[in-house]
Amino acid sequence: MNVDHQCRRISQFQKGFLQRGADLCLLLYSRDILYYVGTTAPSILLITPEEAILFVRRGFEFAKEEATIEKVIKDGSLEGVQSHLKKVGPTKGIMGIELDVIPANLYLKLKELFPSFQLMNISPSILEQRMVKDSEELECMRHSAAIADSGHRRALEILKEGMTELELAAEVEAALRKNGHEGPLPMRRFDARVLYGFISSGENLTKFPGFVNVAQGIGVSKAYRISASRRKIEKGDIVMVDVTGCYHGYITDIARPYVIGKATGMQKEVFSHLNSVVEKVFRSLRAGLSVKELYSIGLSEAEKSPYAPYFMGYNEEVRGRFIGHGLGLELDEPPILGPEDKTIIKENMTFSIEINTIIPNFGGIKIEENIITKKRGCETLSHIERKLFEI
Repeated sequence: MNVDHQCRRISQFQKGFLQRGADLCLLLYSRDILYYVGTTAPSILLITPEEAILFVRRGFEFAKEEATIEKVIKDGSLEGVQSHLKKVGPTKGIMGIELDVIPANLYLKLKELFPSFQLMNISPSILEQRMVKDSEELECMRHSAAIADSGHRRALEILKEGMTELELAAEVEAALRKNGHEGPLPMRRFDARVLYGFISSGENLTKFPGFVNVAQGIGVSKAYRISASRRKIEKGDIVMVDVTGCYHGYITDIARPYVIGKATGMQKEVFSHLNSVVEKVFRSLRAGLSVKELYSIGLSEAEKSPYAPYFMGYNEEVRGRFIGHGLGLELDEPPILGPEDKTIIKENMTFSIEINTIIPNFGGIKIEENIITKKRGCETLSHIERKLFEI
């Protein structure tokens, strides 16, 4: 990690939390610590207006070598932080913490150890800062997309009638791993788990066990109702391959539809209408536009299709009210490209444009493209052709 980049991140963060009224911040979540100081060693990052100190619980030598700040202390306990603050201050005020991700028992311990501090959620400041990527992060995103592309290339090589979804997933996931995918994908969401992505086919594309409305597939058992099952892929099936890349922690997420045999007229038509939405969104992208406006533009284009009632789902329970989301150190990051988000698009944000049409007794087709926003337009990260592949 570039030391200058991360020093600037900390400096920007210090200004941000002061504007929100915090006197200091304690960061305990590994993704945020990685962003600011370049290590995921179990630790606590104390940031005051004057300095940043990393209190390391385990893996001290790794942390000392990796961290991009000078003050790295071999005591990663909250009691160690408490002792430090008693000596140098501040000893009261407002403490920013990541209230959206820390467990309740840790929150209660913070209340006990720091009774003179009012605890404030600092996560919005962190996530807002992380929306705009620096040059180092953008290179990581490009490498990540290349890894995701390798999964699609493998699908094109081995997908065939008669294999199971699980067999396809094993081959695709092996290709991702061989090309450097780091494995588990963090999500800033309680009790959510994703590994590599989602693969599903045929009627399974219309089944939603409740995880999220764009994650397709029924899984191998009721213990994890998502992605590939033991269903055999049949001639005429739509097969969705929605896979991720992960490089130095940065995640991309790219989906393409495949069909076994010649695509039907309806399959081609649904894909064509979805692709027109993607193209319209790309043409409309510019710095200064709100994501709410971008969503409206995409939705207006989708409503021109005869399949508009099935856009992003076929009933209100599973219908998504968005056309994409941010990308970065977690799988789904702000902003949500939907009607409620007030974020203004800036240059060098990274988005997943993610749209689908799901029709009972037909199946589902999804297109997911990852982009870097520019002053006008965007850079597309994937080099896999955007088409309905016929196998």
